[in-house]
Amino acid sequence: MTTSRVKSAERVLDVLDLLARRGVPLATAEISSALDLPKSTTHHLLNVMRDRRFVSYWADQRAWTLGVSAFEVGASYMRSGPLHREGQRFMLALTQSTDETSHLAVLQGSDVIYLDKREPLKPGVRLVTEIGTRLPAHLTAVGRAILSRLDVEQISALYEGYTWPTRTGTGPSTLAELRELLAAARESGYAVEENATTSGINCIASPVITRDGRPVAALGVTFLSGSKSAEESALIADRVRAVSAEFSADLGDRMVESPTADM
Repeated sequence: MTTSRVKSAERVLDVLDLLARRGVPLATAEISSALDLPKSTTHHLLNVMRDRRFVSYWADQRAWTLGVSAFEVGASYMRSGPLHREGQRFMLALTQSTDETSHLAVLQGSDVIYLDKREPLKPGVRLVTEIGTRLPAHLTAVGRAILSRLDVEQISALYEGYTWPTRTGTGPSTLAELRELLAAARESGYAVEENATTSGINCIASPVITRDGRPVAALGVTFLSGSKSAEESALIADRVRAVSAEFSADLGDRMVESPTADM
């Protein structure tokens, strides 16, 4: 593949990533500015991507969003991706044993994306988070669980110049505060979040780790604040930690950074 084609492919992926991260329609000029691309290049890329249905143009807003082909790619990953496929039975095990909602999430940059969830059969409140939701990792138990397994340099690089957004007025607002939470999570094997993403909602999560120690996801259990005693919360934490360890052992070394040995 020529260098120019590789560059074009990188730019297409940059556009998709930008639209996914922003989550709102963006004008051509906004995309051009965010990616530091000439407007003519941006316009050409968007038209090609529109022809392939990876983006859609909304004339009333004069702006672009992800298209149906992007959704189809994401849906295919949800059906066939190893984390989602293998994680379903572990989420089910958590939900059945705790009678609460379980989640599977992955880290992307300084955010987490919720890949899937399982809700209990009991009637009542259905809790956040919807599949595909993106939230700041530092506010969530699943995010903190994954971050707790990264080294000091990785955390520093990830949060350099970070603005520390908040949703409820709680949660870490400095790197030092986050490091304190991550140290506790690493020592205990699980992270706890109380009311930081949604008022009245708590979550306990543990990382899913490959054989070489790399965190690739987290499993979490979410429940209403005040609905559990200290003993019940401790039992949930033990269960989350145990099921995440089972998931980690099941993955083994099947997830690798790069398939160089097969190329």
